[in-house]
Amino acid sequence: MVLSTQTVVALRCPVCGRMDFHALSLFAFAGEDIHKIHCACGAALASVGSKDRKQFWLQVHCVMCETQHLFWYKRRELWSDQLLEICCEETMVEIGFVGPLKKVKAAVLRQNKSLQELADDLGYVDHFENPEIMCGVLEKMHNLAETGYLSCACGSSQINVEIFSDRVELRCEACDNVAVFYAESDHDLQMVKRLKEIQIQGCSPRSNGSRGTRRPRSKKSR
Repeated sequence: MVLSTQTVVALRCPVCGRMDFHALSLFAFAGEDIHKIHCACGAALASVGSKDRKQFWLQVHCVMCETQHLFWYKRRELWSDQLLEICCEETMVEIGFVGPLKKVKAAVLRQNKSLQELADDLGYVDHFENPEIMCGVLEKMHNLAETGYLSCACGSSQINVEIFSDRVELRCEACDNVAVFYAESDHDLQMVKRLKEIQIQGCSPRSNGSRGTRRPRSKKSR
């Protein structure tokens, strides 16, 4: 029987959104209890630790629910010829993989049928200025709404979402306040991804789509 001492961890970064690959050696735990994994952008992705090199814990910064998940594995599970899927415990969406490099790459390719292709399948490619950016913006807003962090200053959480070719408009159904988020460039997407909360502010009229529209108050992740 061949015992593997090298495995690959692929995790999606909660800051920049890309899938990052890291080799993890069993020997990395010879002189320390915790091994930290960072994205190329510098963001913390995960920590792996063990006290006896038989049971290992993996703590992951989740891109889906923006919290941390803790998983426990036996040594033979992390260092084997089998693929492990890492899923968000709240949404059950795959956020990473562990296993042999070829199997991890194949899993990522299967998962990453690009949002551009998805937009093609749904017939949206001709509607949006940038389908991939739009899908990313909508996914972030959905996550904020699901966790209770999308609301209006009037106290209502009944927010209507209107999708245009280049932007998303959030309108409070109680007071008709409006906030606009553009979805044309990577800069627009990164601005939205950094938000931890959206609260529509002020008594602004319904947006006409100009970039001078009042922006909502928002909290950015640090």
